Amino acid sequence: MSSQKISAAILTYNSEKQIDKVLEKLYWCDEIIILDSFSNDKTIEICKKYTSQIFQNKFEGFGAQKKLLMTKCKNEWIISIDSDEVLSDDLIANILKLTHNDFKNNSGFLINRKHIFLNKQFLYGKESRSWILRLFNKNKGGVTDNIVHEGIQVTGNISKVKGPLFHYTIYELKEAIHKMDYYAFLKANEYFNKRKKCTWIKLYVTFPFTFFREYFLNLNFLNAYEGYIWSYLVAQGASLKYYYLKEMYNFKNN
Repeated sequence: MSSQKISAAILTYNSEKQIDKVLEKLYWCDEIIILDSFSNDKTIEICKKYTSQIFQNKFEGFGAQKKLLMTKCKNEWIISIDSDEVLSDDLIANILKLTHNDFKNNSGFLINRKHIFLNKQFLYGKESRSWILRLFNKNKGGVTDNIVHEGIQVTGNISKVKGPLFHYTIYELKEAIHKMDYYAFLKANEYFNKRKKCTWIKLYVTFPFTFFREYFLNLNFLNAYEGYIWSYLVAQGASLKYYYLKEMYNFKNN
């Protein structure tokens, strides 16, 4: 058992593909809290096998949704896990080895997330090297307001805990395209609400610049075909958000 009581916090929406694997690796947590955005598949049915603390709320952005989720957690320490992320046994073992002083002297812990796309684990690129803040003291910080790509910020010392967190992003290409388009629209809406402008440079330069960065500079060309597709979709999503933003301003002005 951990020297510190920890709440596991998870957002779900139509997560039946992975949620079983996710939840079975959270057996060591003091509680598991689910906030669902009214799934219409078997997500809730699967979650009930692991916890009774399941809440539902209309989705209004990842930042707002995750902030609400955190208020449902009774413990000071929270591990925030996405519904497609699976803790490795090594990661669990190393979290359980953390001492009372480790928790006392830190506000949060970074975890190494491993990227799996179209059933391929990326061995190269920034996705395979990313350390993200997922285990944290809620009294020392919280979730950012971003509609998409929200994060966790804390004040105080942050350390690392070893062991991979496997991120099973996408299984099918059509799912990847849909997700890319959806996230681009959400990001455009966030920019529009913040009154950010869309320039012609962003419209025309974002795609080639982002693809070059992801495919060559971030070494995704070493991840074979899947690395190419990933780089293309990242670039497409980055540029598409500006096209959506342009449409929003055009609609407003007409």
